[in-house]
Formats: sequence, structure tokens, C-alpha cells
Amino acid sequence: MTFYEKYKQLQNEAFLTKLLTDTVYSTMCLENQEVSKQKVNEIVLSALKEQQLKGLQFLPNQAIK
Repeated sequence: MTFYEKYKQLQNEAFLTKLLTDTVYSTMCLENQEVSKQKVNEIVLSALKEQQLKGLQFLPNQAIK
């Protein structure tokens, strides 16, 4: 069983984006770094888009463009 077969919800881009946003935001709060959750979400979306533009496949079911 592969990682993505075991954790199928990680193949959902919206779920993964929310998970990454929540994790980064929570970690920053624990470190007393004040950044809005909206800003963290924008950074996460930007990072995912950048990886896609570089041709890297972040999610297993994404077609490389």
C-alpha cells in the first residue's frame, strides 16, 4: 500500500492546501509570529503554483503542463 493509497484525502488539492495553511499558521502562532491566516494561505497557494510552473508534480494525480 502506497502513502497516497493509505491517505487518499491528501490527493485532494483543497484539503491539502487547508492542511498546510492550518499547520503553518498554528506553528507560527506557537512561535509568537503574528501573520494573518489569509496571508499564510496566499503563501501556500503561491508555493504550490510555483512548484507546478517548475514542472514538479506535487500531487500524484496532477498532469504536468
